[in-house]
Amino acid sequence: MTLSPPPLSSASDGRGPSRLRRCRGLITALLLAVAAWVLYLPSARYGFVDYDDVRILKDHPELYGQASLSADLRAIFTTCFPREEPLLVRDVTWALDSRIFGFGNAFGYHLGNVLLHGIVVALMFGFLLGTTGRYGFALTTALAYLILAVHTEPVAWIMGRKDILSALFMLLALCVQTRRLMSKSLLGQCGWYSLTLAFFVVGLLSKISVLTFPLLLFLHAILLPYLRGDRPPDAPFLWGRALAREGLLLAPSLAISALTYIWYQRTLEQMGIFDRGYAAHGLAHLWNLLMVDPLALCLYVRQTLLPSHLSVLYTWPALKDVYPASQIAVALAIVATSGAASVWLFRRHKDLFFYCAAFLALMVPYLNLVYVGIWAADRYVYFSSFCLLALVSTLAGAALKQPHPALRLGAVIASALFVVVNGFETLSYQRAWRDAQTLWQYHLALPRPSPTAYENLAAYYYAVASAEPDAARVALTVKKMSVVVEAGLTEFWRDRRGPPPPATSYLFFLKSIIQEVTGEPEEALSSLLTSDRLRPRFDATNLNLARLYRKLAASASDPQQRHTYACAARDRFTAYIRLAFRSRPPPPDILQELGSIESECASAGRPADANEAGPAEKRSNR
Repeated sequence: MTLSPPPLSSASDGRGPSRLRRCRGLITALLLAVAAWVLYLPSARYGFVDYDDVRILKDHPELYGQASLSADLRAIFTTCFPREEPLLVRDVTWALDSRIFGFGNAFGYHLGNVLLHGIVVALMFGFLLGTTGRYGFALTTALAYLILAVHTEPVAWIMGRKDILSALFMLLALCVQTRRLMSKSLLGQCGWYSLTLAFFVVGLLSKISVLTFPLLLFLHAILLPYLRGDRPPDAPFLWGRALAREGLLLAPSLAISALTYIWYQRTLEQMGIFDRGYAAHGLAHLWNLLMVDPLALCLYVRQTLLPSHLSVLYTWPALKDVYPASQIAVALAIVATSGAASVWLFRRHKDLFFYCAAFLALMVPYLNLVYVGIWAADRYVYFSSFCLLALVSTLAGAALKQPHPALRLGAVIASALFVVVNGFETLSYQRAWRDAQTLWQYHLALPRPSPTAYENLAAYYYAVASAEPDAARVALTVKKMSVVVEAGLTEFWRDRRGPPPPATSYLFFLKSIIQEVTGEPEEALSSLLTSDRLRPRFDATNLNLARLYRKLAASASDPQQRHTYACAARDRFTAYIRLAFRSRPPPPDILQELGSIESECASAGRPADANEAGPAEKRSNR
């Protein structure tokens, strides 16, 4: 069974494609874009889901909602540094959406995602057609890309803008590089190369994971003859001048990636992003990567081809203190099998090796090699999923050409199953993104819900209560919040005789808010201190503790207790400033609040002792 494409027909040789063929490609690309717009247009009516989109977008009118676009751009590029996600190109598109549709209007941000996604689908078809010259292959792969259920998250979620933009500019870079590699003019080659480099930089400023994209450009350049059928896929690899030239052309983009990585890492260090409690280093860290990353890649393959129970945050695979023998065996087997398959493909099917190597190159930023964050997320394969689809499309096409009826029938059934499952999951999962309540209620119904689902649904109810002027409705919403928090504690702290697990830290944080709102400050303090023990050095916990201690000090009748609470408030607020702002100067309102707290501590009784917060918290906890 051969998996290689036949050589290009005379219509695609050096004489150039016919006008009809060019029109066919353009019309197909436009129809694919329209189909993508129709599929995801319902999501344009959706709202914010209170998961990063509020914290990173809606809470920052100084970036996206100022009086003029020039003021927004000045804040994005100069004044608002450092910040957690300095993705300049994405931020500019958000500022434009805000200017056209209004800062607090989610419609503009959603519509932008939908329109950009349609362009990405069209460009995907154009890239595959230009690279391989195979219309049927390009159309099949692009159609499969169009209906992928794992694309629902980055398209229907406002925060997916960075994934769509980065894919857009990476595809433009690949299309332009194809023109360079086919150009006979030295001046033309220089121009196309400069444009490729420019698209790479813009993509890098859209999402930091584009750091490894130069590896994909390199693979595309050296394997293009095999992809286009100019050389048989099992022909010996050309270790010659062309390889050395592409290596030299790779150097500038690698240098840009290195400089951007250093800049971005320093920014995140200033924001305290790396201080998340992960303590493994050296061999222990490598062992964790070996045990989790192969399983995560398998999860991506499964969710791309036969998705089920799609989720914002997958609870599997996850870190463990001790990994079972079965997981160790499976992880090692995956690594060994993948390595052997890559070697075989490089020797026998260099066209397919491109897609395997490209997938791994694009996924490197998500393998937690340096900083451990999220192990698996649908948005991570928004662009790289085309590699898996290209492999499957090639295998299915080869099977359909075989004389054995069983192989052809199996290919038809597998293709139909892929279309039905992905189409159903796309339509059903898209509806879950309507707003925060529908999204997190969907996640609570999953077989293995994440603590984050309980936390975010409860936080959403608190946000609704905070904005509700009617007291009766506030009480009802707080009651809903309380029910969700208690359900989360029941789910993740089933043995109440033992200490609560660290996963419940934020649930205790939310419980303290409920208790404070319902007039139980002492109980709120106990819950907040429990949250602090489960997750130390969290800036929001210290802020809430400082303000709760301040409230308790104001209501304390005993001078000694009032002094103890006031000094605890001072120390906790100082800790909050240290954790939240790091080396950055706190804003004036925070400094003013600190001054008031210090004044209250000094006037509460005897001189403040910086060590008194510890005993105070111990007494409060008892």
